[in-house]
Amino acid sequence: MADLITTLDEFEDEYRKTVGHALPPRGAREASIDNIRRFGDGVGDYNPLYRDEEHAAKSRFGMVTAPPIFVYGASLGIALAINGGIDGRRLSSSYFPMNYAGGTIDFHRTIWPGDRISAREEVAGITRKHSERIGDFCICEARITYHNQRQELVAEKTTLMARYRNLGGGKTIRYDREKKTQVIEESPDPLVYERERQGATPQSWAAVKEGDDMPTLYKGTYTVTELFLFTHGVVGTGRSPRRALEAEDSKDLGGGGRYDEKHARDRRNMPGQFDWGPQRVCWLAQMATDWMGDDGTLKRMQTRVRHPNVVGDTNTVFGKVARKYVENGENLVDLSVWNENQAGLATAESTITVALPA
Repeated sequence: MADLITTLDEFEDEYRKTVGHALPPRGAREASIDNIRRFGDGVGDYNPLYRDEEHAAKSRFGMVTAPPIFVYGASLGIALAINGGIDGRRLSSSYFPMNYAGGTIDFHRTIWPGDRISAREEVAGITRKHSERIGDFCICEARITYHNQRQELVAEKTTLMARYRNLGGGKTIRYDREKKTQVIEESPDPLVYERERQGATPQSWAAVKEGDDMPTLYKGTYTVTELFLFTHGVVGTGRSPRRALEAEDSKDLGGGGRYDEKHARDRRNMPGQFDWGPQRVCWLAQMATDWMGDDGTLKRMQTRVRHPNVVGDTNTVFGKVARKYVENGENLVDLSVWNENQAGLATAESTITVALPA
């Protein structure tokens, strides 16, 4: 094995050499009723279309289906965007932390009960950028395709991950967390049950107007429970071998080290225990599926994850109708959706395209 990579230039060169490197299909998460409901628990999405068999039987599907973003339950699609084809033992968070930066997802097929979803990843490229907060960094790009057991393309995705030099000395990424808005700090749990959505009432394309506000989605104050539920329900849990704990200087690498406050600060430059970036992408997807109702179809998401979200931050998802148009015979709407913290800072943003009935 080659030596540990310690400079950003070396990392960029080594990563670029692996463009085109692919992993064999992985994941194979079954869309069983239990797994679909567990996914909803992890995301905080209790849409009856995805968990209530009596409600779903009256829908156009005739049964419970998985939410389109369930593909994350098969794989977040981040492995090659983190390391490329580089041997992971040559990379350490003591030199190079990483953060999820977003990407694009195109949804092609409904996920039916019993479908088994697998993912295939390929290294796509790397770009050098600069930020006042973290200095020079690299945006690493991977492409992921998701197929069912019939080898039908369910979704395809581009993942972007940021790799940067560790800030050192316990320094953390600076972002605005000071409470400036009137958000109510409360537990996310009751908010999940109290959420109102379009549901079985059709969202008519003809009635939608550009500039319309979408009903606000309150996610409450981010807790360790929320972090655990997403890890358990979506990502999956596993034990860490001794060598991994020693390499990362941590006693608890649960959730990729997110539960260990010292590790989060020293190795990931976060002010505390922090979320999975894709968790907020799932929130933005929920905002769209709640709004479009049972008869709508989620087509595409173009997302940027811009700032951290740590335990104690309060999150609220807002949205507007940005555009409505007809394309290839479909009645489409582009939604501008974003998550704000208690300071009113947009920490994640997405342009989401949905198709609505006429």
